[in-house]
Amino acid sequence: MHNGLSSMTGYGRASSYLHGWQIRVECRSVNHRGLDVRVRVPGELRWMEKQIISRAKEHLKRGRLEVRVDLEPGADEQEPTFEQIDEHRFATVAQKLKELARKNDLATGVTMGEVLEYRPFFERSTGEVFSEERGDELIGIYQQALDRLVESRQTEGQGIAEDFQGYLKGLTKNLKEVMRLREVDQQSLRSRVEDRLRQALKEFDVGEVDETRVAQELAFFVEKGDIAEELQRADSHLQRLSEMITTAGDEAVGKKIDFYLQELVRETNTMGSKSQHAGLTGCVIEMKSIVEKMREQAANIE
Repeated sequence: MHNGLSSMTGYGRASSYLHGWQIRVECRSVNHRGLDVRVRVPGELRWMEKQIISRAKEHLKRGRLEVRVDLEPGADEQEPTFEQIDEHRFATVAQKLKELARKNDLATGVTMGEVLEYRPFFERSTGEVFSEERGDELIGIYQQALDRLVESRQTEGQGIAEDFQGYLKGLTKNLKEVMRLREVDQQSLRSRVEDRLRQALKEFDVGEVDETRVAQELAFFVEKGDIAEELQRADSHLQRLSEMITTAGDEAVGKKIDFYLQELVRETNTMGSKSQHAGLTGCVIEMKSIVEKMREQAANIE
């Protein structure tokens, strides 16, 4: 089990020599909202498609996966094999050549070279050599390529997680500063509003002032501009993001991470619109910049 983020982009390749054929399998994946598997195999190996897709679903949750299987005639110097030759067909060709030679008063000695001229008649097709019943080795090569693709996605995901940890530290630092400045701003705002309100009452000569009503109006105005709820929600989102980044496991968390980042954008926008403190506004702008960077990378997370 993998404990951490995985990227949706990756690459894996495997190759081997089997039964006189060189087999190459390549797996590539890129970003996609769900899991989309596209398979390219030789016509005689169509049976592989079902197993390729099935195994991909066991290892991947999201991403567009492209799998390509190539077969080429090859030669293995270490382990020669003649499984592509059908011995019964070979014998039939040789015997037929001998019979034709006798019937036509030709020399009856048939050489290997002469028989090989008729290779298409006794060589098994790749479909016969790699039939579904005999295809475990071929599927094994695909599994190697798929495992390497998964490993590359996990490696890239680890890099994203490390970047995210740095971003989260920056967000937490700015959030704490916003909390501190909010307390200062609240006191300053109340004082400024009260001064303006009393000055206005004096200018309009409203007479005796109802202190209770003034206190109520001040409380209403200050509460309207307060960002306590936004701060609380933003702090909760940061905690949840930190948990998902460190304990993702095999779960696809990319969509969830993007959701929480969207919520952070909403909270920081509200903070910015309510803020009347230059220092606080600067922190909010920095937070928005960090969140946007995180969203760009979150698009790559499985």
